[in-house]
Amino acid sequence: MSYKISFFSVSNKKFPWQKLLEPLAEALLRTEKKKASVNVILCDNATQRELNRKYRKLDCVTDVLSFALNEPGLLGEIYIAEEHVKKQAPAYGNSYYKELKRVLVHGLLHLCGYNHRTASERKAMREREMFYCG
Repeated sequence: MSYKISFFSVSNKKFPWQKLLEPLAEALLRTEKKKASVNVILCDNATQRELNRKYRKLDCVTDVLSFALNEPGLLGEIYIAEEHVKKQAPAYGNSYYKELKRVLVHGLLHLCGYNHRTASERKAMREREMFYCG
């Protein structure tokens, strides 16, 4: 089965980083042995905040939200708040692209079963992020 990463934008604008991020996302899914597709939706802060409020009961914007769907052929969806990622990139010492890459990997790892509720989970997830992002 092929690993299909589909990028969508709530504003329907072109996404210039797609060609660079698709191979990374597909390699991650292959390495993590997840034979399914993922939809990545780029959205604004208001949309992300509403999703966070509705599904996590948190009334704030976050950079990335992952929703495991486990439908045949579709592992899940990842919502990335573009504005938030641009704003937080300098705090992590990243360019916009590097931060976008990091949050995409973070979201994909959640869909692959990684979490960060405990110290050991955070360590394992961070190690995998570093493995994929360099």
